[in-house]
Amino acid sequence: MTELDLGDGLRLLNEVKTGDYFGHESHLRFAWALLDEASSVDSAEHVAKLTIRHVAEVGGNPGKYNCTATIFWIRLLAHVRETNKGVTTLDEALEVWPDLRDPLLPNRHWSNINSSEAKQHWVEPDLLPLP
Repeated sequence: MTELDLGDGLRLLNEVKTGDYFGHESHLRFAWALLDEASSVDSAEHVAKLTIRHVAEVGGNPGKYNCTATIFWIRLLAHVRETNKGVTTLDEALEVWPDLRDPLLPNRHWSNINSSEAKQHWVEPDLLPLP
């Protein structure tokens, strides 16, 4: 595995994108692909933040980017991969952890996941710790 950069993030984003709408499952597929290729979870987080922030800015909607939510999904998928060694694909992960399908899952952990602070940088959960 090598260190990834914005170019790699954009490539992976393009590979997982289906259609014009980049919905929740596409975000999960992007995060899964990053974890497959990144040298570490920290590296995957870094490239996810760069890539999603860049796409939001280029798309004219920089306020849509949420740092805490981005890191949450990377860390949760990394946890699923670590605790379920037989799970090798996102589809298998979705079978093992059906709650992954819920785009509102972060709301179980944060009282205000959409605060300006959470959008700008990582904020520790205030309701329920991460697994």
